[in-house]
Amino acid sequence: MIGMSPAEARKKKHVYRLASKPRKGPMGFDEEKLPFHVFVKYLLKPGELEGGRRRVTDMNWSPQIYRIKERLVQKNQPILYWIIDDNEYSPEKSFVCEQLLVIPHNTELPPQWVLQSKPEGQSKDHGSSNLLKN
Repeated sequence: MIGMSPAEARKKKHVYRLASKPRKGPMGFDEEKLPFHVFVKYLLKPGELEGGRRRVTDMNWSPQIYRIKERLVQKNQPILYWIIDDNEYSPEKSFVCEQLLVIPHNTELPPQWVLQSKPEGQSKDHGSSNLLKN
């Protein structure tokens, strides 16, 4: 995996491992960096939001919108990004650029109640019947 014997590796100050799958395009300091002011969504893992097995109706991207809080650039490694939302919530993992969906600035974002999962006992009409009663 590193292209040398363990005895040789111990003698060196730094050892870089070879990628198991070669990455297309630039990496590390040559890679294009996402600016801190952009809005992003992250790619959900199967069953991450709803739990259980993945279904066709599951979302592909996170319902919340985040901005980039921090990034880590290292030699011969993909850039790692940490994200945060407006309520200071941050997922406990880092992301590479391919796992982030950049939302253009001229995009009109939907109201937050549309993006949130519905609470227990709330009807499918998102509480519109409550609006009619008032």
